[in-house]
Amino acid sequence: MIKGKSWMAIVIALMLLTVHLTSSAQTVHAAGEETHIAATLFVLKNESEVSNAKIHWAPVQGATAYELYRSENNAPYTLLQTLTGTTTDDYDLNIGSSYKYHVKGYGGTSLLTSAVSPEYTPYSLPEDLTTFDNTTQSTLMLPNELKVGDTYYRFNFVQKPTGGFGEMIQQTSTDDITYGNDKVVLSYTDHPDLANSKFEGINILYHAPTNKFVFWAHYENSTDYTLARVSVASATPGEDFTFHKSFRPEGNQSRDISIFKDDDDSAYLISTANNNSDTILYKLTSDWLDVDHQVSVIYQNQHRELPKMIKKDGIYYLFSSQAAGWYPSIPLYSSANSIDGNWSELRTIGNTSTFSAQSGSVMRVKPDTGNNVVMVAYRWMFGWAGTQNGTTEERLLPVWFSDGYAFYDYFDQVLYNTSDDVVVPVQNGKLLSQGKPATAQTATGTNPASNANDGNYQTEWVGTGSSWPHWWKVDLGSVHQLNNVQISWWMQKGSEGFYKYKIETSTDNVNWTVALDRTNNTSYGFTSDTLSSNAARYVRINMQSATLHNNPNNWYTPRLWEVKVFGSDTN
Repeated sequence: MIKGKSWMAIVIALMLLTVHLTSSAQTVHAAGEETHIAATLFVLKNESEVSNAKIHWAPVQGATAYELYRSENNAPYTLLQTLTGTTTDDYDLNIGSSYKYHVKGYGGTSLLTSAVSPEYTPYSLPEDLTTFDNTTQSTLMLPNELKVGDTYYRFNFVQKPTGGFGEMIQQTSTDDITYGNDKVVLSYTDHPDLANSKFEGINILYHAPTNKFVFWAHYENSTDYTLARVSVASATPGEDFTFHKSFRPEGNQSRDISIFKDDDDSAYLISTANNNSDTILYKLTSDWLDVDHQVSVIYQNQHRELPKMIKKDGIYYLFSSQAAGWYPSIPLYSSANSIDGNWSELRTIGNTSTFSAQSGSVMRVKPDTGNNVVMVAYRWMFGWAGTQNGTTEERLLPVWFSDGYAFYDYFDQVLYNTSDDVVVPVQNGKLLSQGKPATAQTATGTNPASNANDGNYQTEWVGTGSSWPHWWKVDLGSVHQLNNVQISWWMQKGSEGFYKYKIETSTDNVNWTVALDRTNNTSYGFTSDTLSSNAARYVRINMQSATLHNNPNNWYTPRLWEVKVFGSDTN
Protein backbone atom coordinates (compact mmCIF):
# COMPACT_ATOMS: atom_id res chain seq x y z
CA MET A 1 0.00 0.00 0.00
CA ILE A 2 1.18 3.51 -0.81
CA LYS A 3 0.04 6.44 1.29
CA GLY A 4 -0.07 10.14 0.44
CA LYS A 5 -1.61 12.16 -2.29
CA SER A 6 -0.48 15.05 -4.46
CA TRP A 7 -1.72 17.30 -7.25
CA MET A 8 -2.64 15.09 -10.17
CA ALA A 9 -0.92 12.12 -8.57
CA ILE A 10 -0.21 10.62 -11.96
CA VAL A 11 2.03 13.55 -12.76
CA ILE A 12 4.30 13.06 -9.76
CA ALA A 13 5.47 9.74 -11.12
CA LEU A 14 5.59 11.14 -14.63
CA MET A 15 7.78 14.10 -13.76
CA LEU A 16 10.71 11.80 -13.10
CA LEU A 17 10.36 10.49 -16.64
CA THR A 18 9.55 13.76 -18.31
CA VAL A 19 12.46 15.20 -20.24
CA HIS A 20 12.25 18.12 -22.60
CA LEU A 21 14.81 19.99 -24.65
CA THR A 22 14.64 23.36 -24.28
CA SER A 23 19.07 38.80 -23.03
CA SER A 24 15.25 39.24 -22.81
CA ALA A 25 13.43 42.01 -24.61
CA GLN A 26 10.43 43.34 -22.75
CA THR A 27 7.08 43.22 -24.49
CA VAL A 28 5.52 46.68 -24.39
CA HIS A 29 2.36 48.28 -25.74
CA ALA A 30 2.58 51.00 -28.31
CA ALA A 31 1.99 54.49 -26.97
CA GLY A 32 -1.71 55.24 -26.71
CA GLU A 33 -2.73 51.64 -26.12
CA GLU A 34 -4.46 50.78 -22.86
CA THR A 35 -2.37 49.04 -20.25
CA HIS A 36 -3.80 46.48 -17.83
CA ILE A 37 -3.42 46.31 -14.07
CA ALA A 38 -4.11 43.58 -11.52
CA ALA A 39 -3.07 42.65 -7.99
CA THR A 40 -2.89 39.77 -5.57
CA LEU A 41 -3.44 40.06 -1.83
CA PHE A 42 -0.75 38.63 0.45
CA VAL A 43 0.12 38.26 4.12
CA LEU A 44 3.33 39.36 5.79
CA LYS A 45 5.18 36.54 7.53
CA ASN A 46 3.99 35.90 11.11
CA GLU A 47 0.94 38.14 10.65
CA SER A 48 -2.71 37.12 10.52
CA GLU A 49 -4.29 39.54 8.05
CA VAL A 50 -4.19 39.23 4.28
CA SER A 51 -4.08 43.00 4.05
CA ASN A 52 -1.36 43.80 1.52
CA ALA A 53 -1.50 44.03 -2.27
CA LYS A 54 1.19 43.27 -4.84
CA ILE A 55 0.25 45.25 -7.93
CA HIS A 56 1.49 44.69 -11.49
CA TRP A 57 0.66 46.41 -14.75
CA ALA A 58 1.71 45.97 -18.37
CA PRO A 59 4.42 48.36 -19.62
CA VAL A 60 3.66 50.85 -22.37
CA GLN A 61 6.12 52.01 -25.00
CA GLY A 62 7.41 55.51 -24.35
CA ALA A 63 6.24 55.64 -20.75
CA THR A 64 8.91 57.25 -18.56
CA ALA A 65 6.87 57.24 -15.35
CA TYR A 66 3.69 55.77 -13.91
CA GLU A 67 1.34 57.24 -11.33
CA LEU A 68 -0.49 54.75 -9.14
CA TYR A 69 -3.74 55.73 -7.43
CA ARG A 70 -5.93 53.88 -4.93
CA SER A 71 -9.63 54.06 -4.12
CA GLU A 72 -11.08 52.65 -0.90
CA ASN A 73 -14.79 51.78 -0.84
CA ASN A 74 -15.37 53.66 -4.12
CA ALA A 75 -14.08 56.94 -2.71
CA PRO A 76 -12.14 59.28 -5.04
CA TYR A 77 -8.72 57.99 -6.07
CA THR A 78 -5.69 59.29 -4.18
CA LEU A 79 -2.11 59.19 -5.44
CA LEU A 80 0.00 56.45 -3.82
CA GLN A 81 3.29 56.94 -5.63
CA THR A 82 5.06 57.84 -8.85
CA LEU A 83 7.56 55.30 -10.16
CA THR A 84 9.32 54.09 -13.29
CA GLY A 85 8.73 50.37 -12.72
CA THR A 86 5.68 48.22 -13.36
CA THR A 87 5.05 46.72 -9.94
CA THR A 88 4.79 47.85 -6.33
CA ASP A 89 3.33 46.85 -2.97
CA ASP A 90 0.55 48.47 -0.94
CA TYR A 91 0.53 47.61 2.77
CA ASP A 92 -1.74 47.65 5.82
CA LEU A 93 -5.10 47.76 4.06
CA ASN A 94 -8.27 47.66 6.12
CA ILE A 95 -10.01 44.32 6.57
CA GLY A 96 -13.45 44.38 4.97
CA SER A 97 -12.85 47.48 2.86
CA SER A 98 -12.76 47.20 -0.92
CA TYR A 99 -9.91 48.62 -3.00
CA LYS A 100 -9.27 49.46 -6.62
CA TYR A 101 -6.09 50.71 -8.25
CA HIS A 102 -5.71 53.12 -11.15
CA VAL A 103 -2.44 53.45 -13.07
CA LYS A 104 -1.52 56.24 -15.49
CA GLY A 105 1.50 56.05 -17.76
CA TYR A 106 3.25 59.23 -18.87
CA GLY A 107 5.80 60.02 -21.54
CA GLY A 108 7.24 63.19 -20.13
CA THR A 109 4.14 65.23 -19.32
CA SER A 110 1.90 63.48 -21.87
CA LEU A 111 -0.60 60.90 -20.65
CA LEU A 112 -0.07 57.74 -22.70
CA THR A 113 -2.23 55.15 -21.00
CA SER A 114 -4.59 54.50 -18.12
CA ALA A 115 -6.16 51.42 -16.55
CA VAL A 116 -8.24 50.43 -13.51
CA SER A 117 -7.85 47.16 -11.63
CA PRO A 118 -10.53 44.76 -10.43
CA GLU A 119 -11.73 45.19 -6.85
CA TYR A 120 -9.94 43.56 -3.91
CA THR A 121 -11.14 43.02 -0.33
CA PRO A 122 -8.58 42.22 2.41
CA TYR A 123 -9.52 39.47 4.87
CA SER A 124 -8.30 37.61 7.92
CA LEU A 125 -6.02 34.65 7.32
CA PRO A 126 -8.14 31.47 7.20
CA GLU A 127 -7.32 28.36 9.19
CA ASP A 128 -6.48 24.90 7.82
CA LEU A 129 -4.03 26.05 5.17
CA THR A 130 -1.26 23.93 3.67
CA THR A 131 2.18 25.48 3.17
CA PHE A 132 4.14 25.24 -0.05
CA ASP A 133 7.72 26.33 0.65
CA ASN A 134 9.57 27.61 -2.41
CA THR A 135 12.91 27.46 -0.59
CA THR A 136 12.94 23.68 -0.18
CA GLN A 137 11.53 20.49 -1.72
CA SER A 138 7.73 20.86 -1.72
CA THR A 139 4.83 19.29 -3.58
CA LEU A 140 1.49 20.89 -4.39
CA MET A 141 -1.15 18.61 -2.88
CA LEU A 142 -4.22 18.84 -5.10
CA PRO A 143 -7.11 16.37 -5.38
CA ASN A 144 -6.74 13.63 -7.95
CA GLU A 145 -9.16 14.43 -10.77
CA LEU A 146 -9.14 10.88 -12.13
CA LYS A 147 -12.17 9.73 -10.16
CA VAL A 148 -14.82 7.45 -11.66
CA GLY A 149 -17.69 6.50 -9.40
CA ASP A 150 -16.25 6.05 -5.91
CA THR A 151 -12.77 5.11 -7.12
CA TYR A 152 -9.69 7.27 -7.65
CA TYR A 153 -7.09 6.15 -10.17
CA ARG A 154 -3.46 7.04 -10.59
CA PHE A 155 -0.70 5.66 -12.77
CA ASN A 156 3.01 5.08 -12.27
CA PHE A 157 5.53 4.29 -14.96
CA VAL A 158 8.43 1.85 -14.65
CA GLN A 159 11.39 1.69 -17.00
CA LYS A 160 12.93 -1.48 -18.36
CA PRO A 161 16.35 -2.37 -16.90
CA THR A 162 17.84 -1.48 -20.28
CA GLY A 163 16.01 1.86 -20.39
CA GLY A 164 12.84 3.06 -22.01
CA PHE A 165 9.21 2.34 -21.22
CA GLY A 166 8.57 -0.87 -19.33
CA GLU A 167 5.18 -0.86 -17.62
CA MET A 168 2.30 1.42 -16.75
CA ILE A 169 0.95 0.50 -13.31
CA GLN A 170 -2.54 1.43 -12.17
CA GLN A 171 -3.27 2.11 -8.49
CA THR A 172 -6.68 2.77 -6.95
CA SER A 173 -8.05 4.41 -3.82
CA THR A 174 -11.40 5.15 -2.21
CA ASP A 175 -10.20 8.21 -0.28
CA ASP A 176 -7.44 9.71 -2.47
CA ILE A 177 -5.02 9.12 0.39
CA THR A 178 -4.15 5.42 0.53
CA TYR A 179 -3.42 3.85 -2.86
CA GLY A 180 -2.83 0.20 -3.69
CA ASN A 181 -4.18 -2.69 -5.79
CA ASP A 182 -1.25 -2.37 -8.18
CA LYS A 183 -2.05 -3.65 -11.64
CA VAL A 184 -0.03 -3.54 -14.85
CA VAL A 185 -2.35 -2.00 -17.45
CA LEU A 186 0.16 -1.42 -20.27
CA SER A 187 3.46 -3.17 -21.04
CA TYR A 188 6.23 -2.78 -23.60
CA THR A 189 5.19 -6.20 -24.94
CA ASP A 190 1.64 -5.06 -25.79
CA HIS A 191 2.41 -3.34 -29.11
CA PRO A 192 5.38 -3.24 -31.50
CA ASP A 193 5.69 0.53 -31.01
CA LEU A 194 6.25 -0.02 -27.27
CA ALA A 195 9.16 -2.44 -27.52
CA ASN A 196 11.81 0.29 -27.65
CA SER A 197 10.13 3.53 -26.64
CA LYS A 198 9.90 6.31 -24.11
CA PHE A 199 7.09 8.69 -23.15
CA GLU A 200 7.32 12.31 -22.07
CA GLY A 201 4.74 15.01 -21.38
CA ILE A 202 2.15 12.40 -20.39
CA ASN A 203 -1.50 13.47 -20.19
CA ILE A 204 -4.25 11.16 -18.89
CA LEU A 205 -7.84 12.41 -18.92
CA TYR A 206 -11.24 10.84 -18.34
CA HIS A 207 -13.66 10.99 -21.28
CA ALA A 208 -17.09 10.60 -19.68
CA PRO A 209 -19.21 10.03 -22.84
CA THR A 210 -17.26 6.86 -23.68
CA ASN A 211 -16.25 5.97 -20.10
CA LYS A 212 -12.59 5.85 -21.11
CA PHE A 213 -9.29 7.03 -19.76
CA VAL A 214 -7.45 8.63 -22.67
CA PHE A 215 -3.65 8.74 -22.70
CA TRP A 216 -1.60 11.14 -24.83
CA ALA A 217 2.18 11.55 -24.71
CA HIS A 218 5.23 12.64 -26.62
CA TYR A 219 6.64 9.43 -28.11
CA GLU A 220 10.28 8.63 -28.96
CA ASN A 221 12.47 5.58 -29.20
CA SER A 222 14.39 4.84 -26.01
CA THR A 223 17.77 6.08 -27.22
CA ASP A 224 17.27 9.44 -28.97
CA TYR A 225 14.82 12.08 -30.19
CA THR A 226 14.57 11.32 -33.90
CA LEU A 227 10.91 10.22 -34.06
CA ALA A 228 9.10 13.34 -32.77
CA ARG A 229 5.68 11.70 -32.57
CA VAL A 230 2.63 11.68 -30.33
CA SER A 231 1.10 8.49 -28.98
CA VAL A 232 -2.42 7.64 -27.87
CA ALA A 233 -3.92 4.85 -25.76
CA SER A 234 -7.21 4.32 -23.91
CA ALA A 235 -8.88 2.07 -21.35
CA THR A 236 -12.13 1.54 -19.52
CA PRO A 237 -11.38 2.45 -15.87
CA GLY A 238 -9.92 -0.57 -14.10
CA GLU A 239 -9.10 -2.45 -17.29
CA ASP A 240 -6.00 -2.75 -19.46
CA PHE A 241 -5.04 0.05 -21.84
CA THR A 242 -5.10 -0.43 -25.57
CA PHE A 243 -2.21 1.29 -27.32
CA HIS A 244 -3.64 2.70 -30.53
CA LYS A 245 -0.69 4.23 -32.38
CA SER A 246 2.21 6.64 -32.50
CA PHE A 247 2.21 9.22 -35.28
CA ARG A 248 3.10 12.72 -36.42
CA PRO A 249 -0.05 14.86 -36.37
CA GLU A 250 -0.78 16.09 -39.90
CA GLY A 251 2.76 14.98 -40.73
CA ASN A 252 4.34 17.52 -38.36
CA GLN A 253 7.03 16.79 -35.81
CA SER A 254 5.71 16.73 -32.26
CA ARG A 255 7.80 17.04 -29.11
CA ASP A 256 6.60 18.89 -26.01
CA ILE A 257 2.82 18.47 -25.80
CA SER A 258 -0.16 19.09 -23.58
CA ILE A 259 -3.89 18.40 -23.84
CA PHE A 260 -6.41 21.15 -23.12
CA LYS A 261 -10.06 20.34 -22.40
CA ASP A 262 -12.49 23.19 -23.07
CA ASP A 263 -15.77 23.95 -21.31
CA ASP A 264 -17.80 22.12 -23.99
CA ASP A 265 -15.70 18.93 -23.51
CA SER A 266 -13.89 19.41 -26.79
CA ALA A 267 -10.17 18.72 -26.45
CA TYR A 268 -7.06 20.10 -28.13
CA LEU A 269 -3.49 18.95 -28.61
CA ILE A 270 -0.87 21.68 -28.20
CA SER A 271 2.43 20.57 -29.69
CA THR A 272 5.88 21.96 -30.44
CA ALA A 273 7.08 21.21 -33.96
CA ASN A 274 9.94 21.79 -36.38
CA ASN A 275 12.65 21.15 -33.79
CA ASN A 276 10.65 23.09 -31.21
CA SER A 277 10.64 26.29 -33.28
CA ASP A 278 6.84 26.28 -33.80
CA THR A 279 3.82 25.68 -31.56
CA ILE A 280 0.79 24.13 -33.26
CA LEU A 281 -2.78 23.70 -32.01
CA TYR A 282 -4.87 20.71 -33.14
CA LYS A 283 -8.47 19.82 -32.34
CA LEU A 284 -9.07 16.21 -31.31
CA THR A 285 -11.90 14.00 -32.46
CA SER A 286 -15.00 13.84 -30.25
CA ASP A 287 -13.72 10.66 -28.55
CA TRP A 288 -10.28 12.31 -27.99
CA LEU A 289 -8.51 9.37 -29.64
CA ASP A 290 -7.14 11.09 -32.74
CA VAL A 291 -6.36 14.46 -34.28
CA ASP A 292 -9.32 15.86 -36.18
CA HIS A 293 -7.60 18.86 -37.79
CA GLN A 294 -4.97 21.53 -37.32
CA VAL A 295 -6.49 24.70 -35.89
CA SER A 296 -3.55 27.09 -36.14
CA VAL A 297 0.17 27.65 -35.80
CA ILE A 298 0.13 29.76 -32.66
CA TYR A 299 3.87 30.54 -32.68
CA GLN A 300 6.29 30.30 -35.57
CA ASN A 301 10.08 30.37 -35.12
CA GLN A 302 9.71 31.32 -31.45
CA HIS A 303 11.41 28.24 -29.90
CA ARG A 304 8.94 27.79 -27.06
CA GLU A 305 8.54 24.61 -25.00
CA LEU A 306 6.21 23.01 -22.44
CA PRO A 307 3.02 24.74 -23.66
CA LYS A 308 0.25 24.85 -21.04
CA MET A 309 -3.17 26.40 -21.60
CA ILE A 310 -5.86 27.56 -19.19
CA LYS A 311 -9.16 29.36 -19.68
CA LYS A 312 -9.90 32.15 -17.21
CA ASP A 313 -12.96 34.41 -17.29
CA GLY A 314 -13.67 33.34 -20.87
CA ILE A 315 -10.15 34.11 -22.14
CA TYR A 316 -7.56 31.53 -23.21
CA TYR A 317 -4.00 31.87 -21.90
CA LEU A 318 -1.03 29.87 -23.20
CA PHE A 319 2.13 29.77 -21.06
CA SER A 320 5.47 28.40 -22.28
CA SER A 321 9.20 28.27 -21.55
CA GLN A 322 12.11 29.29 -23.72
CA ALA A 323 14.09 26.40 -25.18
CA ALA A 324 17.20 26.32 -22.95
CA GLY A 325 17.96 22.69 -22.15
CA TRP A 326 17.63 22.03 -18.42
CA TYR A 327 18.45 25.57 -17.37
CA PRO A 328 16.09 28.29 -16.11
CA SER A 329 14.69 30.24 -19.04
CA ILE A 330 12.53 33.18 -20.03
CA PRO A 331 8.79 32.61 -19.47
CA LEU A 332 6.29 34.10 -21.90
CA TYR A 333 2.55 33.84 -22.47
CA SER A 334 -0.10 34.95 -24.93
CA SER A 335 -3.88 35.10 -24.86
CA ALA A 336 -6.90 34.88 -27.14
CA ASN A 337 -10.63 35.53 -26.85
CA SER A 338 -11.34 32.45 -28.97
CA ILE A 339 -9.28 29.28 -29.10
CA ASP A 340 -9.45 29.26 -32.89
CA GLY A 341 -9.01 33.03 -33.18
CA ASN A 342 -6.05 35.37 -33.21
CA TRP A 343 -3.50 35.05 -30.41
CA SER A 344 -1.77 38.04 -28.89
CA GLU A 345 1.94 38.69 -29.12
CA LEU A 346 4.15 36.82 -26.68
CA ARG A 347 4.33 38.81 -23.43
CA THR A 348 6.79 38.82 -20.56
CA ILE A 349 5.75 37.61 -17.12
CA GLY A 350 7.69 37.30 -13.87
CA ASN A 351 11.45 37.68 -14.14
CA THR A 352 13.80 36.52 -16.88
CA SER A 353 14.55 33.10 -15.34
CA THR A 354 11.09 32.06 -14.08
CA PHE A 355 12.66 32.56 -10.63
CA SER A 356 15.32 29.89 -11.28
CA ALA A 357 12.94 27.47 -12.99
CA GLN A 358 11.14 26.85 -16.27
CA SER A 359 7.54 27.68 -17.05
CA GLY A 360 5.46 24.60 -16.21
CA SER A 361 1.92 23.53 -15.47
CA VAL A 362 -0.76 26.14 -14.85
CA MET A 363 -3.84 25.02 -12.93
CA ARG A 364 -6.65 25.87 -10.59
CA VAL A 365 -6.06 25.14 -6.92
CA LYS A 366 -9.65 23.90 -6.77
CA PRO A 367 -9.91 21.75 -9.91
CA ASP A 368 -12.48 22.71 -12.56
CA THR A 369 -14.47 25.27 -10.57
CA GLY A 370 -11.82 27.25 -8.69
CA ASN A 371 -10.95 30.89 -9.26
CA ASN A 372 -7.36 30.86 -7.94
CA VAL A 373 -4.68 29.83 -10.43
CA VAL A 374 -1.05 28.85 -9.83
CA MET A 375 1.97 28.16 -12.00
CA VAL A 376 3.97 25.07 -11.04
CA ALA A 377 7.40 25.93 -12.44
CA TYR A 378 9.94 23.13 -12.80
CA ARG A 379 13.54 23.19 -11.59
CA TRP A 380 15.43 20.48 -13.51
CA MET A 381 18.40 20.63 -11.15
CA PHE A 382 19.64 17.15 -12.03
CA GLY A 383 20.64 18.67 -15.37
CA TRP A 384 22.41 21.75 -14.00
CA ALA A 385 26.20 21.79 -14.17
CA GLY A 386 27.94 22.61 -10.91
CA THR A 387 25.06 21.84 -8.56
CA GLN A 388 25.02 19.04 -6.01
CA ASN A 389 21.21 18.92 -5.99
CA GLY A 390 20.26 16.15 -8.41
CA THR A 391 16.49 16.53 -8.08
CA THR A 392 13.51 17.96 -9.90
CA GLU A 393 11.88 20.55 -7.70
CA GLU A 394 8.91 22.84 -8.21
CA ARG A 395 8.25 26.49 -7.53
CA LEU A 396 4.70 27.63 -6.91
CA LEU A 397 3.82 31.03 -8.37
CA PRO A 398 0.31 32.47 -7.82
CA VAL A 399 -1.06 33.89 -11.08
CA TRP A 400 -3.46 36.80 -11.38
CA PHE A 401 -5.24 38.05 -14.49
CA SER A 402 -6.76 41.12 -16.10
CA ASP A 403 -8.64 40.90 -19.41
CA GLY A 404 -6.08 38.95 -21.41
CA TYR A 405 -3.05 39.83 -19.30
CA ALA A 406 -1.40 37.60 -16.71
CA PHE A 407 1.05 38.33 -13.90
CA TYR A 408 2.98 36.35 -11.32
CA ASP A 409 5.72 37.01 -8.79
CA TYR A 410 7.86 35.11 -6.33
CA PHE A 411 7.07 34.47 -2.66
CA ASP A 412 9.12 32.23 -0.34
CA GLN A 413 5.92 30.56 0.85
CA VAL A 414 2.40 30.09 -0.52
CA LEU A 415 -0.49 28.95 1.69
CA TYR A 416 -3.46 27.19 0.10
CA ASN A 417 -6.61 25.17 0.67
CA THR A 418 -7.99 23.24 -2.28
CA SER A 419 -11.53 22.63 -1.02
CA ASP A 420 -12.07 26.30 -0.11
CA ASP A 421 -10.20 27.65 -3.16
CA VAL A 422 -7.76 29.71 -1.09
CA VAL A 423 -4.29 30.89 -2.13
CA VAL A 424 -2.34 33.23 0.15
CA PRO A 425 1.22 34.28 -0.74
CA VAL A 426 3.51 34.98 2.25
CA GLN A 427 6.11 37.74 2.03
CA ASN A 428 9.00 37.97 4.48
CA GLY A 429 8.73 41.68 5.27
CA LYS A 430 7.95 44.88 3.41
CA LEU A 431 9.86 45.80 0.27
CA LEU A 432 12.40 48.41 1.41
CA SER A 433 14.69 48.87 -1.57
CA GLN A 434 12.51 49.79 -4.53
CA GLY A 435 13.22 53.27 -5.84
CA LYS A 436 15.84 54.01 -3.18
CA PRO A 437 19.22 55.55 -4.15
CA ALA A 438 21.46 52.94 -5.76
CA THR A 439 25.10 53.06 -6.79
CA ALA A 440 27.56 50.59 -8.26
CA GLN A 441 31.27 50.16 -8.72
CA THR A 442 30.75 51.01 -12.39
CA ALA A 443 27.74 51.48 -14.65
CA THR A 444 27.04 52.22 -18.28
CA GLY A 445 25.17 55.39 -19.15
CA THR A 446 22.13 53.52 -20.45
CA ASN A 447 22.03 50.91 -17.68
CA PRO A 448 22.50 52.76 -14.39
CA ALA A 449 22.53 51.20 -10.94
CA SER A 450 18.95 52.39 -10.38
CA ASN A 451 17.70 49.92 -13.00
CA ALA A 452 18.33 47.10 -10.52
CA ASN A 453 15.78 48.35 -7.96
CA ASP A 454 13.21 50.18 -10.09
CA GLY A 455 10.40 47.61 -9.80
CA ASN A 456 10.88 46.27 -13.31
CA TYR A 457 12.26 42.75 -13.86
CA GLN A 458 13.09 43.59 -17.48
CA THR A 459 15.50 46.51 -16.92
CA GLU A 460 19.07 45.91 -15.77
CA TRP A 461 22.14 47.53 -14.29
CA VAL A 462 25.24 46.81 -16.35
CA GLY A 463 28.81 47.43 -15.21
CA THR A 464 31.59 48.52 -17.53
CA GLY A 465 34.11 45.90 -18.56
CA SER A 466 34.41 42.47 -17.01
CA SER A 467 36.41 43.08 -13.85
CA TRP A 468 35.60 40.92 -10.82
CA PRO A 469 34.76 41.25 -7.95
CA HIS A 470 32.16 43.98 -8.54
CA TRP A 471 29.58 45.56 -6.25
CA TRP A 472 26.11 47.11 -6.38
CA LYS A 473 24.65 49.00 -3.39
CA VAL A 474 21.35 50.49 -2.20
CA ASP A 475 20.68 53.08 0.52
CA LEU A 476 17.43 52.20 2.32
CA GLY A 477 17.23 55.70 3.80
CA SER A 478 17.25 54.61 7.44
CA VAL A 479 18.17 51.58 9.53
CA HIS A 480 15.80 48.64 9.07
CA GLN A 481 15.63 45.07 10.27
CA LEU A 482 16.49 43.00 7.19
CA ASN A 483 14.70 39.70 6.51
CA ASN A 484 15.14 38.67 2.90
CA VAL A 485 17.13 39.58 -0.21
CA GLN A 486 15.94 38.41 -3.64
CA ILE A 487 18.23 38.81 -6.64
CA SER A 488 17.34 38.30 -10.30
CA TRP A 489 20.64 37.47 -11.98
CA TRP A 490 21.58 38.03 -15.61
CA MET A 491 22.32 34.94 -17.70
CA GLN A 492 23.26 34.33 -21.31
CA LYS A 493 21.15 31.69 -23.04
CA GLY A 494 23.41 28.80 -24.01
CA SER A 495 26.11 29.94 -21.57
CA GLU A 496 24.06 30.07 -18.39
CA GLY A 497 26.01 30.75 -15.23
CA PHE A 498 25.55 31.10 -11.49
CA TYR A 499 27.12 33.75 -9.29
CA LYS A 500 29.34 33.57 -6.20
CA TYR A 501 28.48 36.54 -4.01
CA LYS A 502 28.28 38.06 -0.55
CA ILE A 503 25.52 40.20 0.93
CA GLU A 504 27.15 42.96 2.96
CA THR A 505 25.42 45.47 5.24
CA SER A 506 26.28 48.71 6.98
CA THR A 507 24.64 51.35 9.15
CA ASP A 508 27.02 54.17 8.11
CA ASN A 509 28.28 53.28 4.61
CA VAL A 510 31.80 53.00 6.06
CA ASN A 511 31.96 49.91 8.23
CA TRP A 512 30.68 46.79 6.51
CA THR A 513 29.63 43.36 7.75
CA VAL A 514 29.21 40.20 5.69
CA ALA A 515 25.59 39.40 6.49
CA LEU A 516 25.60 36.30 4.30
CA ASP A 517 28.35 34.53 2.39
CA ARG A 518 26.91 32.91 -0.75
CA THR A 519 30.13 32.01 -2.47
CA ASN A 520 28.77 28.45 -2.39
CA ASN A 521 25.74 29.37 -4.53
CA THR A 522 24.87 27.08 -7.46
CA SER A 523 21.39 28.37 -8.35
CA TYR A 524 20.98 29.85 -11.81
CA GLY A 525 19.02 33.03 -12.54
CA PHE A 526 17.48 33.84 -9.16
CA THR A 527 18.24 33.58 -5.46
CA SER A 528 16.22 34.28 -2.32
CA ASP A 529 18.26 34.58 0.88
CA THR A 530 16.97 34.86 4.44
CA LEU A 531 18.79 37.20 6.83
CA SER A 532 18.48 37.10 10.60
CA SER A 533 19.40 39.54 13.38
CA ASN A 534 20.65 42.09 10.90
CA ALA A 535 19.83 45.79 11.17
CA ALA A 536 21.26 48.04 8.47
CA ARG A 537 20.68 51.04 6.25
CA TYR A 538 22.96 50.05 3.37
CA VAL A 539 22.94 46.73 1.52
CA ARG A 540 25.74 45.81 -0.88
CA ILE A 541 25.79 42.87 -3.27
CA ASN A 542 29.45 41.97 -3.66
CA MET A 543 29.73 39.72 -6.71
CA GLN A 544 32.89 37.62 -6.54
CA SER A 545 32.62 35.74 -9.83
CA ALA A 546 30.31 33.90 -12.21
CA THR A 547 30.63 30.22 -13.14
CA LEU A 548 29.48 29.34 -16.66
CA HIS A 549 28.30 25.79 -17.26
CA ASN A 550 30.08 25.47 -20.60
CA ASN A 551 33.14 27.67 -20.23
CA PRO A 552 35.91 27.66 -17.61
CA ASN A 553 36.47 31.36 -18.24
CA ASN A 554 34.12 33.95 -16.77
CA TRP A 555 33.50 36.36 -19.62
CA TYR A 556 30.33 37.84 -18.08
CA THR A 557 30.05 41.58 -17.49
CA PRO A 558 28.79 42.28 -13.94
CA ARG A 559 25.08 43.07 -14.20
CA LEU A 560 21.80 42.56 -12.34
CA TRP A 561 18.17 42.56 -13.39
CA GLU A 562 16.60 43.32 -10.00
CA VAL A 563 17.46 43.33 -6.30
CA LYS A 564 14.70 43.31 -3.67
CA VAL A 565 15.44 43.86 0.02
CA PHE A 566 12.64 43.02 2.47
CA GLY A 567 12.40 43.84 6.14
CA SER A 568 10.74 46.02 8.75
CA ASP A 569 11.27 49.11 10.86
CA THR A 570 13.72 48.57 13.70
CA ASN A 571 11.10 49.69 16.23
